[in-house]
Amino acid sequence: MCGLAGSINSPLSYPAIKETLLHRGPDAQAGYHFNNVDLFHLRLAILDIAKGAQPMHLGDQYTIIFNGEIYNHQEVRKKFNISGTTSSDTETLLLLYERFGTGFLKYLDGMFVFIIHDKILNRLFIARDRAGKKPLYYYRNENSFLFASELNCLSSMVSLQLEEKNFYHYLRLGSFYKQLTPYKNVTELPAGTFLLIDCNSLQLTETRWWNIHEFYLQPNNESFDDCLQKTDELLHKAIKRRLESSDLEVGCFLSGGIDSGLATAIGHGYNNNLKSVKPIIKSNIS
Repeated sequence: MCGLAGSINSPLSYPAIKETLLHRGPDAQAGYHFNNVDLFHLRLAILDIAKGAQPMHLGDQYTIIFNGEIYNHQEVRKKFNISGTTSSDTETLLLLYERFGTGFLKYLDGMFVFIIHDKILNRLFIARDRAGKKPLYYYRNENSFLFASELNCLSSMVSLQLEEKNFYHYLRLGSFYKQLTPYKNVTELPAGTFLLIDCNSLQLTETRWWNIHEFYLQPNNESFDDCLQKTDELLHKAIKRRLESSDLEVGCFLSGGIDSGLATAIGHGYNNNLKSVKPIIKSNIS
C-alpha cells in the first residue's frame, strides 16, 4: 500500500500531503515537478527495495508513480523480451507503456493505480485495476485537476464543499453510489477505467478498459470437468504469482473457512516457509 497525490495547475504542499498519507508509505516520500504538473509518492517498499524508488523515470519522456503490485510482471517481461535496469514492477509498467501505449493494461495481473506523465505530450495517463482494489479520487474544475489516494488528502490540497444530494444515496444504500463522493467536483475513478488528461487544456477522456459484465457474456462451451481443471490451474497460478511478487516475507490469515485453508495449502506447495495466522476468537459464554 503506497500513497499517491498530484495536480495540474495547482502547486502541491508536500508537507500537508505527507501528514495525511504517511501511514500509506512510511519508507520513502518524494515529489516530481515539470511545468504545470506535480506528483508526489509515499512508498511502502515491497519489491526491489533498493532500486524501486518513485517517482520513477524512463529516459527523458516518462515518469510514473504507482500504488499496488503487478504479480505477473516478470512473465510479461519475458513474453515480450523486455529488459530494464531494475527488477521492479514499476519499471515494467513504464517499459510496457513505451512499447504498447494504453493497450498494455490487458496483459496485467495485479492490483494497481498508477499515473504516467508524458513530458513530450504533457499528458497524464491514469489507470485503475479491474476490481478497483486500489483507490483514487480526483477533483476537477475549469482551471485545475488534482488527485489523491484518499479523500482526506484531497481535502488538504484544495478547499472542498459538501455535495448534500449525494448523501441521500449514502443513507439509502449505506455507500456512495458508483463514482459519487461526499464532495462537489470530486469523483472516484471507477474500477477497470483509465483517464487521459491533456495537461495544457485539461481536456479529459475516460475509457472503460475492462468490464466484468462483458466478461461474463463471453460464451463458454467447456465441460464441467474441463472447467474444474481450468479453475484449479488458475488458482495455482494466482497463488504462485502472489507468493513470488514480494521481496519480503509472505503470510496467510486463516479465517477457518474453505477458501483461506485452500489458499494456504496451495501456497505451502510453492513456499515451505509460508507463515499462517489464525485469528483468536474470544467468547463471553462461560
